[in-house]
Amino acid sequence: MNNTQLVLIDILRSFATDYSQKPNIEGVDTQALFKLSKKHSVIGIVAHILDKFDLFESEEVRAKFMHEYDRTVMNMLSREASAMSISAQLRSLSIKHILFKGMMVSAAYPIPYLRTYGDADIVIPKQDVEKLRDYMKSKGYEHSLADAGVVNVFKKNKEHYEFHKNLNVSNLTDKSYFEKLWENVTSRDEYTYEFEHNFHLCYLITHLEKHVYGSGAGLRMYLDIALYIKKYSESLDLLKVRDDLSSMGLGTFFNTVLYICNKWFAFPAPDWVVPLEDEVYNNMCDFTFSGGVFGDQSAEKIAENALRHNMSTGKKNARVRFFLERIFPPFSELERMYPRYSGKPLLVPAAWVNHIFHFFKDKKYGRVKVITSANTTEAQIKKKFLESIGSVH
Repeated sequence: MNNTQLVLIDILRSFATDYSQKPNIEGVDTQALFKLSKKHSVIGIVAHILDKFDLFESEEVRAKFMHEYDRTVMNMLSREASAMSISAQLRSLSIKHILFKGMMVSAAYPIPYLRTYGDADIVIPKQDVEKLRDYMKSKGYEHSLADAGVVNVFKKNKEHYEFHKNLNVSNLTDKSYFEKLWENVTSRDEYTYEFEHNFHLCYLITHLEKHVYGSGAGLRMYLDIALYIKKYSESLDLLKVRDDLSSMGLGTFFNTVLYICNKWFAFPAPDWVVPLEDEVYNNMCDFTFSGGVFGDQSAEKIAENALRHNMSTGKKNARVRFFLERIFPPFSELERMYPRYSGKPLLVPAAWVNHIFHFFKDKKYGRVKVITSANTTEAQIKKKFLESIGSVH
């Protein structure tokens, strides 16, 4: 890691350990620190720590960081108000719902409004999805589908809500654990719920691994885990979480996450956590810092990651199959891109024709070059790295 990266981790460690030590920012380039903090969506935390320990080199630098701090606070207070408002509206519609992910993780932060999130994630029963769609559309929200049709997305101005009818855990060897989501909740009131902490932690680890396997995951997602475990340590059973994740094929990955949380944020890892080999740890650091909060999402990397996924199946002609899947996507992807075909699998041929038409009409054929030039060698290197940290599909 370079000096800027080391300083950023040192600052986040101070935040995670209740300001137990003053961060060492000697020799840091504040402009580089500013950019890296924004890239990993922790600029509010960094500004807070620098201000608390009076580490700004000038009033100009202070003003620049504190402007981002104020913006973070205002944005997240607005997000929280919106989340509480939509929850109240669901109660008025007699729709049971589970609040999870960002808005619940923020409660584990020493200063909740410094944990940024862009949308409110909510689970509702499948039978209430149609009622919800009608209601949200009547309120002027734009509707779309995501995550293979599992998530109904509603947007209006700066409001962004994602309603899940179940938890998309297609990356697991055993998905039965998350099928019992309504059996693992605690009640806030008659209609509002949150996940029991062991269950939610299992999901957060699974969700993190999904990002790691895809485009990647930045510092904030690991900080989430460290702070969540610290906040709810008395009600968490990490051995049970380990066993549950192991049954889903993520036991080694959980070990990796706990080790990383210990190294970066002084999280007191259980004695059964196995240290990563130096090479694997260094690769993990490079991988985490190579992108932003959700990794490297450039068109080239997305193509390379998709090619790697095809290669992982062991079937031949991975590049050809990869290309054909982009021209003739599976029905789940068609539902996401074109919601009018949702629930109508017999219309797949018509959906493909529509997809190909827009492929040329919107001049997306430039992506063909990206697809056909995806680096097989890089894909194989990343595949080997992911296997070393327990991210195996």
